[in-house]
Amino acid sequence: MTKANGRRGVSDATRDVQQDLQALREDLGALAEEVTGLMSSSGNQALDEVKDRVRRIRSGLDDVMSNASARGRDALHDASETLGAALEEHIKERPLTTLALAVGLGFILGASWRK
Repeated sequence: MTKANGRRGVSDATRDVQQDLQALREDLGALAEEVTGLMSSSGNQALDEVKDRVRRIRSGLDDVMSNASARGRDALHDASETLGAALEEHIKERPLTTLALAVGLGFILGASWRK
C-alpha cells in the first residue's frame, strides 16, 4: 500500500465519521423539535411516541458509534501498515541515514527525559 493510498483511506474514514456525526446531530435536533411539539400537544400518547423515537435514535447511535469505531480501527491499521512499509523502504534504500536518524532521535529523547 502506498503512502497516498494510506492517507486517502484515513482521510475517507475521517470524512465518513464526520458525516455520521453530522447526521446524528441533525437527528437529535429533529428529536428535540418533535419532543417540544409533542409535549405541548398531548400527554401520555406523546410521551410514548417520544420514548419510542428515543429508543430508535439510541439504536441508531449505537450503530453509528460501532461503525465509526470500526472505520477508525481500519484507518489506524492502514496508516500503521503504510508507515511500516515506508520505514522498511527507507531502511533498505538508505541504511546509514536511517541509523544516524535513529541515533539522533535516541539522543534527543534521552536528553529530554533527563530534564
